[in-house]
Amino acid sequence: MIQPGLKIALVGDMLSRGGAEKVQARLSFYFEAQGVEVHHIIVRDEVTYDFAGVLFNMGKLKNKSNGFLNKYNRLKALRKYLNDNQFDFIIDFRVKNKFLQEYIIANWIYKSPFIMSIRSFDTNYYFPKNDFLASRIYKKAFGFITVSKALETAIRTRFKYQNVNTIYNPIVSEDMKRLAEASTVSDHKYFLGIGRMENSVKQFDQMIAAFHASEARTHGYKLLLIGEGLFKEKLETQVRDLNIENDVVFIGPKSNPFPYYKNAYATLLTSRNEGFPNVLIESLAVGTPIISYDCKSGPAEIISQRTNGLLVKNQSEESFIIALNEMISDKELYNTCKLNASKSVENLEIGKIGDQWLEFIHWK
Repeated sequence: MIQPGLKIALVGDMLSRGGAEKVQARLSFYFEAQGVEVHHIIVRDEVTYDFAGVLFNMGKLKNKSNGFLNKYNRLKALRKYLNDNQFDFIIDFRVKNKFLQEYIIANWIYKSPFIMSIRSFDTNYYFPKNDFLASRIYKKAFGFITVSKALETAIRTRFKYQNVNTIYNPIVSEDMKRLAEASTVSDHKYFLGIGRMENSVKQFDQMIAAFHASEARTHGYKLLLIGEGLFKEKLETQVRDLNIENDVVFIGPKSNPFPYYKNAYATLLTSRNEGFPNVLIESLAVGTPIISYDCKSGPAEIISQRTNGLLVKNQSEESFIIALNEMISDKELYNTCKLNASKSVENLEIGKIGDQWLEFIHWK
């Protein structure tokens, strides 16, 4: 049974768009349902996700110049808010790649026990590039939560931190299945790609190239891409150059992607690196199989090979083409993966994942 009176601050970049932000929002509902007092502290003034608890939006304190004085005043405001509220724990979901700022926050701003959530195998997003500095900066941390076992091993081995545990990203399958029925989508058969197009990390260019070279189009399949960002223009140029504008459809960002997951033939992932990709577990939650590169990290801990999807040799476009063709031609394989999809992520239900967080801080 949970002890009474727990007060937690969830610190994030924003409450919109990203996977970390989505996890922060989902956990806030669970924590509040357990009697926890939840506060969100966000850096950027972007809020599109539903959340539970109190919001301290530091993004509203940011001015156009974002100069030294403005940054200093925001740090003062953060310190005052933390001092005024005296949290039992702080859980930090932010990207943390500015050494001096993070050193100040970890060593002078955070006075309550704090937990660093590490969410990408590219640790440059969370630690200084210098390994010595990286191994020292968070010495005062209560602990670290990684989103995959592979990432946990990397943090322990490279930076020598000890209190490191893996807690996977949660799903709320009941809500996801309800949202999946909220609207109808394309009548065409299609594969689905979804994610930010801000840079080349998701490697949608490789997804497009593999789709083009596969047998998918000859069988009447399209490729639907959900997302937005600076890299999108390059992807559109690639599609035009391949003369497949009628087969690859850019549909922009969607506040509710679940109807697209549910009606896809399979969801694809061709990332250079990940943490524990929500794209894969959300697709499985609504019953859609997945095909993914075996990138670091996450897919290997989500996919049971030929049971709920296909795990493809990392960065092998040729292997990805073979997987696409096999998922189309081998109906027995496809039906097996579809049958097992939703039950393969039952261990990720929010109640189980939320309890793991509370157990990590010894509050349950």
